[in-house]
Amino acid sequence: LKLTDKYTAARLEAACSQVLKYTSSPSYKSVKHILSIGSDDMTIPEIPAKKSSGITRGADFYRRKSND
Repeated sequence: LKLTDKYTAARLEAACSQVLKYTSSPSYKSVKHILSIGSDDMTIPEIPAKKSSGITRGADFYRRKSND
């Protein structure tokens, strides 16, 4: 909250939301760094999710069949 003395509340909110995109446990230092370099007003492009190339047959295919 000490950062509100130097920066506006809107910039602080933007910096906090920016740092939360990178980590779930942000630090004072990381928020201060974002504010000092001015990257709080920059938008980060969304990275498209990769298509999974894992198991494609599903669970039913791999279930063991009983010896009836």
